[in-house]
Amino acid sequence: MRSSLAAAALCNGIALAADYSPFLITSVYTKQPNGNPDGQTNFYNFLSQVNSTNGDSPQTGYCAAGWSDNNAGGSDPFSEYVPTGWTQCARSASDSNASEFSFQLYKPFGIGNFSVAIQQNLTQTTNGKPTQIIAQSNPFHITNTTSNFTCTINPGENPSFQVHANGECTTPSNFAGYSLPIVNVSSACTNTPATTVSLSFPVQERTNYGDNVFVVGNITQLGSWSPYHAVALSAAGYEDINTIWSGADAVSVPAGTAFEYKYIQWSSDGSLLWECGENRVASVALGTCGKQTIGNDPDYFRCGNH
Repeated sequence: MRSSLAAAALCNGIALAADYSPFLITSVYTKQPNGNPDGQTNFYNFLSQVNSTNGDSPQTGYCAAGWSDNNAGGSDPFSEYVPTGWTQCARSASDSNASEFSFQLYKPFGIGNFSVAIQQNLTQTTNGKPTQIIAQSNPFHITNTTSNFTCTINPGENPSFQVHANGECTTPSNFAGYSLPIVNVSSACTNTPATTVSLSFPVQERTNYGDNVFVVGNITQLGSWSPYHAVALSAAGYEDINTIWSGADAVSVPAGTAFEYKYIQWSSDGSLLWECGENRVASVALGTCGKQTIGNDPDYFRCGNH
């Protein structure tokens, strides 16, 4: 947790990175399962768990990436095509909803020789006022000579010269963790916290062609419980393996507003399906940067076909 000095400094617009607790990477697992000396397409895996005690409550993230790689024309013993942008971490290995954490990998990447940085978008409440903060570490270098990181490579493949060495590397189950100091802390908002907030309502539901999903609620911005004035959601990326409806970013609600809502489904034949169960409840957060995702990102359409 931050000290009172850091809290005071943030109120003055200055964030002191040294007053934040380091991130703790408590597990790392890397794998290259399709090692091939000829360099054909191969697949890399990176899995890691990160913990943080910064912000209003302790948080955990499960960071995962997998990518194919093909550098058959080269002789580099590492991945040429490692994804290097910031990637969102899930809440856990069994909960794919988004956590506060993101991670970044760097070139070159080998399963036993790589660097990773961690970033957390956290909420810090000071004197009753919540603030969105981005805390970030420097890249942390891990190799098969790093303490508590052990690699098992196919005996016939040497990762020092093998284009794609087949094997895996991992930390032990009782590992205390690698400590990554926070080196940069900044406001997540480019302006002062928003007085009105644009809301997004992601929900998972498998629909038939011509059916559409909406959100309706007890505030005027959500139609005042009238299904004829409900807010339409978008399924722009909808496919068999991705049945997420989302959007409604045009709905702007004053910060601090509490409301109730449900998802509904209008079918192509004109029939209407309401979610079963009690009304969902939510509050528009104070101190946000002007956008907020409602629910568990995503929720499930209750009594639906998700």
